[in-house]
Amino acid sequence: MHDFEYYQPKSNDELTAVLDRTGGRLVAGGTDVLPRMRRGQLTDACLIDISRLADLRYIRQVDGQLEFGALTTYAELIASPLIQQEAAALAQAAATVGCPQTRYRGTVGGNLANASPAADSAPPLLTLDADVHLFSAKTARAVPLRDFFVGPGKTCLEAGEYIHHVTTMRPSGKWGAAFYKLGKRSGMAISIASVAAYLELGADGRLRAARLAFGSVAPCPVRGSHAEEVLLGKVPSLQLFEQAGRASLADIAPIGDVRASFEYRVHVVPVLAQRVLMTAWQQSEKRSA
Repeated sequence: MHDFEYYQPKSNDELTAVLDRTGGRLVAGGTDVLPRMRRGQLTDACLIDISRLADLRYIRQVDGQLEFGALTTYAELIASPLIQQEAAALAQAAATVGCPQTRYRGTVGGNLANASPAADSAPPLLTLDADVHLFSAKTARAVPLRDFFVGPGKTCLEAGEYIHHVTTMRPSGKWGAAFYKLGKRSGMAISIASVAAYLELGADGRLRAARLAFGSVAPCPVRGSHAEEVLLGKVPSLQLFEQAGRASLADIAPIGDVRASFEYRVHVVPVLAQRVLMTAWQQSEKRSA
């Protein structure tokens, strides 16, 4: 560890002023920043602790969307009836994060701002067409999540900006959603690959909405645009999902690392895509329009 300045703003206005003046690193749950500081991987001269800003911790419906503050924890996502009902894949993803202590401390905003390719919350949020709302002392803007990530550990956040909240679409009609995370063990593991899916059936039984997203298999969490093109407007079937799984290989750019080889990721991604699509379809078939 090393010496650093420490601030704990008591309001959003104080936060924007301190951030604009110091350019410090924000700390929310601290589940990523503090371990990295102990290992000497971060040498920031200023930390801004936002963990007590109650205005950034909430889950609610606003203007036909789901909205939750940047300080919403994984445990709060899991426990929320609203998230369970309308963003079930996000609740599933939150349940795979670390251990109970991490889920009670770690926040969605921190997970997104960290911009890890393996960010567990990112794939389900991508399938919900999430927007990230960024505030600063001078501006407020909304950025589609698929444009928020620009590289491993890099986002489009500009100097003085912070994540205030996230909004997503609300499902409608006959829909289903699923998330699957593949790791070396069931808990406390960084994913080898993760996949989320959202499907919506039209009155004619065809897919009027089809979204796939992947984690740990590209420099950033990514949407499966090639796979989605295969699915949209088609009648769901095992054969269609197999075809979409193969098409998903054009959406990813995996590497080999200590968790898995390049070849293994290429092998499992189509299988995982097929699995979550089948689960989402089965849910949509059971749901009343």
